[in-house]
Amino acid sequence: MTNREKYAEQILDIVCNGGSVAVDLEKQKPVDCTEIRCRECKFEMSGIPCGSLRKQWCNEEYTEPPIDWSKVPVDTPILVKDSHDDEWLHRHFAKFEDGVVYAWDDGKTSWSLLSLGKVDWKYAKLAEESEQR
Repeated sequence: MTNREKYAEQILDIVCNGGSVAVDLEKQKPVDCTEIRCRECKFEMSGIPCGSLRKQWCNEEYTEPPIDWSKVPVDTPILVKDSHDDEWLHRHFAKFEDGVVYAWDDGKTSWSLLSLGKVDWKYAKLAEESEQR
């Protein structure tokens, strides 16, 4: 899937409202060019026109931006698994320590768990809104 396919709706919204597509460096998502400063845009490169970089970005393969787990709030819905072939399990984020993501035991939250059981997982990602129950 390319960036164009992943962000088709956002790109259309920006363009149909008369804007130009930029990519916010911090959020790693498309925004209207007028919403950020040039130095905050992925397309800011001396000597290379934004339009050329925009076209190149649209046709690049989409890659998930890395998650800064140190900034994820406790009890945020996440998906976890221990093996590449396992199904994703719905859990809630507990902590990030020494490069390892921990989730509350049994899909509970810090509020609903009777003990402070935390389980570490090999694979973890943030749950999209459509994946949350």
